[in-house]
Amino acid sequence: MSLADRFVERFKNSEPPSFEIVSRRCLRSRFAGSSCDRCVDECPVQAIRVAPGGLEFDPKRCVGCLACTAVCPAEALVGSDSRLAGAWTKVMVGQPAAFCCEKGIRTGEEIVLPCLGALSEEQLLACIIRTGQSVRLHLFPCRGCRVSGVPELLTRRLEKFGARVGGGGLVPLVKLIRREEEVTQSEGPASRRAFFRTCLDISFHAATETIAILQSESESKEGHAHKHQPARLAFLRQALADCSEEAVRLAMLPLFFTLAVNAGCNFCGGCAGMCPTGALKNIREEGAKQLQFAWDCCSGCGLCLEFCPQKALNLSAGRSPDSLGPECDVLLRMDIA
Repeated sequence: MSLADRFVERFKNSEPPSFEIVSRRCLRSRFAGSSCDRCVDECPVQAIRVAPGGLEFDPKRCVGCLACTAVCPAEALVGSDSRLAGAWTKVMVGQPAAFCCEKGIRTGEEIVLPCLGALSEEQLLACIIRTGQSVRLHLFPCRGCRVSGVPELLTRRLEKFGARVGGGGLVPLVKLIRREEEVTQSEGPASRRAFFRTCLDISFHAATETIAILQSESESKEGHAHKHQPARLAFLRQALADCSEEAVRLAMLPLFFTLAVNAGCNFCGGCAGMCPTGALKNIREEGAKQLQFAWDCCSGCGLCLEFCPQKALNLSAGRSPDSLGPECDVLLRMDIA
């Protein structure tokens, strides 16, 4: 397919957004005994299935909803569209935010994503906290789209999100806009300048992404880091640091994790080696060895528990309010003779 053909197909939005599988991050690739199947359960078209040593992906089935990227605890599934990484810088403090795909632009003030299925629970909560107002999701184009199941998918995701944070008045701030006429009622009149600026941005993005796809096919890809913190965790941690309302900070606590070690630990360090996000580390300093847990880097994947032969670890959802200060918990300390 030529550059011109790719650009036309991309601009027509007839090709699903692409994503990459980073196998070295996948829990099943890191440890054969892992039972992780989050992406398989989330995929609405069964385009991903468990295979020996990892995952198998069927590109013919994929519709590009990017739902799998929103639930992978190690970010082994990564959307290739550059707007996914840059969207969170556009969420302004104290200003309402609206997300849409290219078909859902009505005012020109929306934050455009390749598909709203890519929005994770952590990202939605961080947006609510940062804006201090409602977060609107334009879902009315989904009815005539290949990814028509995204509204139901996001509804289920918000239900799970509400169960994790206990409601707290945060979930109702996410508004699912299912009818086009609701846009003007909630967002006000459109700005012609903003609308045409957005259309120009889409055209420029389509061209640059098309060129990038051609270059990636002809050039070898660079290796990915062995330890990787998902971007949504970093954004959530930043939102927690910026939040001054105690009630909201308390509502965020269930999205973080607490790890404990029992007497069965022999300090083998295997859990730290297996951890895909770098939340667990073996540290040697001042005549002692320490097993440290960086709670803000933990995605709750549970791979350390599955790998530990001594079954010496216990992972639980939530943090106590007085445990948000130190960046790392010292789980185990052993003096070096």
